[in-house]
Amino acid sequence: MGEIKIFDSELLLMEYLWEHGSCLAADLADAFLKKYNWKKSTTYIVLKRLEGKGAISREYPKYIVTPLVTRQQVQSAETTTLVDKMFGGSFASLFANFLNSDQLSDNTLDELQAMIDEKRKEK
Repeated sequence: MGEIKIFDSELLLMEYLWEHGSCLAADLADAFLKKYNWKKSTTYIVLKRLEGKGAISREYPKYIVTPLVTRQQVQSAETTTLVDKMFGGSFASLFANFLNSDQLSDNTLDELQAMIDEKRKEK
């Protein structure tokens, strides 16, 4: 899979599909009308964009929508975009920026260290 850029409205639909799995587009449109007050046409336009990007598939005749990319794939693509755009492609710069945050607790630092230690063991 190449990197897929998912915009906010598209991400809302993908989150729904990741949580619920394949579903009828009509059911998804009803859920988004209730939750976000989206018109049915809005939901179908966003679904069409996602299909064009290869993020979902749809089956006829009932228009069953299925996610083709995982949350992990989208997170990875978004992280790469962020690092490229804001940190010149340097993950170390991103991490340094994160470490300079005043919001890091000792518990979070311990969790990060454990992840780093685990990653080193894998190599």
